[in-house]
Amino acid sequence: MKQKRKNIVNWFPSALAALLISVSACMKLASMPGLVEIYSRTGILEYIKILGVVELLFIAAFLIRRTMKVGFLLLTSYYGGAMAVELSHGNIFIFPAVILTIIWVAAFLRDPSIFTSFQTQRQPMSA
Repeated sequence: MKQKRKNIVNWFPSALAALLISVSACMKLASMPGLVEIYSRTGILEYIKILGVVELLFIAAFLIRRTMKVGFLLLTSYYGGAMAVELSHGNIFIFPAVILTIIWVAAFLRDPSIFTSFQTQRQPMSA
């Protein structure tokens, strides 16, 4: 029972991130009027559907064990860029920052080795 509880706790942030990102992607793919207005103001309306598909691909990569590290890097880059766009247009960047925080917590709980230094992972060469 203890292992099952640990798995649930470890996967909860990943499931939450997947849900939030999937809803966001579906809203982009459906061209919701509120998003169309926001994306028009920022000048990236023509990319709205592409961004929706990209979000789905990145979260899928993050959820699959073998591609989790790549998915983590892609999601971090995507939401870092989203925060940069929000800041450059004088908007509030809270939503992408919250998603990014959830992604980082999820990655740490699923695989803490992502955050270890590359120096500590290398094996020293013996002479």
